[in-house]
Amino acid sequence: MRRILALVAVLGWALGVPVTFRYTPPPGLEVRTVSLRGSFNGWGETPMKKEDGSWTITLDLEPGEYQYKFFINGQWPKDMCHDPTFGTPMVDPTAAGCVDDGFGGQNAVIVVQAPVAPGGPVALEFAHDPKEARYLSLADGKLSLRFSAAEGAVAKAWLEAGGERFPMHRQLFFPGTEVWRVAVAPGIGAYRIRVQTQDGREEVFGPFTPPAHPFAEVPWVGEGVGYQIFPERFFNGDPSNDAKALETDEYRFNLVWQRSGEMGPHLSGWTDPPSVHHCCHQYFGGVLAKLPHLEALGVRLIYFNPLFDSGSAHGYDTHDHLEVSPKFGDKTLLKKLLEEAYRRGMRVIFDFVPNHTGLGFWAFQDVVRRGPASPYWNWYFIKRWPFTPGDGQAYEGWWGLGNLPKLNTANPGVRRYLLEVAKYWLRFGFDGVRVDVPGDLLDAHGFFKALRTELKGLKPEAYLVGEIWQRDTSWLQGDEFDSLMNYAIGRDILLRFAKGGSLALYNGRRALADLSRTYALYPEAVAGMGFNLISSHDTARLLTEVGGGGLGDVPSSEARARQRLAAALLYALPGVPVTFQGDECGFTGEKPDKPPYDLQRYPFQWDRCRGETLAFYQGLAWLRRELPALRSAVFRGYLGEGHLLAFFRGEPGEGEVLAAFNSGLEATPLPLPPGGWRDPLEGRTYRNQVEIPPLGFRYLVHSGG
Repeated sequence: MRRILALVAVLGWALGVPVTFRYTPPPGLEVRTVSLRGSFNGWGETPMKKEDGSWTITLDLEPGEYQYKFFINGQWPKDMCHDPTFGTPMVDPTAAGCVDDGFGGQNAVIVVQAPVAPGGPVALEFAHDPKEARYLSLADGKLSLRFSAAEGAVAKAWLEAGGERFPMHRQLFFPGTEVWRVAVAPGIGAYRIRVQTQDGREEVFGPFTPPAHPFAEVPWVGEGVGYQIFPERFFNGDPSNDAKALETDEYRFNLVWQRSGEMGPHLSGWTDPPSVHHCCHQYFGGVLAKLPHLEALGVRLIYFNPLFDSGSAHGYDTHDHLEVSPKFGDKTLLKKLLEEAYRRGMRVIFDFVPNHTGLGFWAFQDVVRRGPASPYWNWYFIKRWPFTPGDGQAYEGWWGLGNLPKLNTANPGVRRYLLEVAKYWLRFGFDGVRVDVPGDLLDAHGFFKALRTELKGLKPEAYLVGEIWQRDTSWLQGDEFDSLMNYAIGRDILLRFAKGGSLALYNGRRALADLSRTYALYPEAVAGMGFNLISSHDTARLLTEVGGGGLGDVPSSEARARQRLAAALLYALPGVPVTFQGDECGFTGEKPDKPPYDLQRYPFQWDRCRGETLAFYQGLAWLRRELPALRSAVFRGYLGEGHLLAFFRGEPGEGEVLAAFNSGLEATPLPLPPGGWRDPLEGRTYRNQVEIPPLGFRYLVHSGG
């Protein structure tokens, strides 16, 4: 028995639960092939077999929540919950609901429950490996050590090191599993973990040796509030450079577009209606300003969408990585902005786009002119020559788009160029990068291992964030990214809870289990510097998501309350809460599937900023400043039931905060742990029980006693 437990301890084995997926085509649809693609197989293709008119496959999955789609006849259903082409009415009627897939559609969700064990002692299923960052990392200046075990198996646990014994506490729990934790001073040397089971047995595991350099949190990240700026639509402080947008637009290089006869790029006034080119080629005029507004919001981290010379309003079609887009200004202005931001205590990260370029990129233009004779021919994937720029059939483009030719990042010259670009901007004064579509690069993990080595060597506290929408720990092992863009937390958990609705679809119990499962997989160092967001330039606005309507609609009071609830949840998590420009003003904006696209990016209407909503966000920032536990890396589960969700923040016994939320329309009592719990907004201390208002929240500070 001890040998088996030791193997589990080293390898982290978990027993899978057999899960059968079944796709039954609607009448009249001829189906030739079906495969299963989901978060459990890296969104690769697992073929399904046809049996009696349906397509099936059975997989062994660990308990947890997963997203997936059926890939039918080589096509993605847009919405697994409603796509009349592939389903009636749902593509998979057995799904536990759907969530945003990040591309304007919906993934199906399945919740895999651990099998219920028969009566008798619960198997321990101890798992710990110091080489895995989820079990051991540096956060809040301490060494966080954790192990996982079967739910209900552990009564007590201790870390033993250097002749001392440190009690461990249960941190996280979800169906089938719980996680125990302790934080100690770094440099403890070899250690053992002693476990007492619920039936009185004791097991000792180890000795274990910590790695010489554990995955460490970038300490400044979780100290404040984050803010995302889409520069072309944020603030126009210098109209004199507006026309420069037309001089660099993609239209100059896209011969397919020029010959189509379609309307070209154009300038608009700040309050003009969106045109068919709103997404990409309708320019309102942007400049880098308004730092006092951000300072009042408690912002300590600014994330800019692309600032560099490009062919569109969004900037993801780079023309020159080393030049500021002239429609925004120049390097002198950017340097002034960075210096002023630092003077106000803010750090700034830039958007890095290594997967593809725009048509006006100098290397691609050399290929256009010289063809196979160009030294940059192998920087791209050219399918035929000669070609017309903009023709997506002639060369490989991101998602087949002819205006975004894909770079060959397996080419050593391309890789070296991109690494030098990122280093250039860190030397210039930026504090880190957000990387666009990292999973689409060739040899992606190899590339980002090299990127981390070079950027951290240049600036050890640089912050590296990857645009990965799903929960995926493969990027978070201490050798690539510091955090992912945590859509998997903000949208798949917080937003679903804040929307309320039927408890059968999503409730407090599910939300707490999903949060616990995520934080069990993510190293605590990653949690402490998590890039947490609900809405961004790629999604509908937060107020729209919770029922506030589209651009120009008047939101209901309930929708505004649900936005406040979602924001309070976001600000309560470890890491940095990131607000997309304008959400703090209560703006609406949808992400429609037909022109005009991306109305969430409509220009920031400063004179329409809703003061009540702005004051609420400023108040949340004040709470994070006043309550140190909210800036800690530590998340601990407490209660999830019905419309209630509650969890602890901070180290036990060190001014921990109990954050509680109610997604229902009626006030609901929350039982309190022992001691006094002070509400800093009311100045009142509660014991035994407290009422959580409808669509409301409380941050309660443990006052002892």
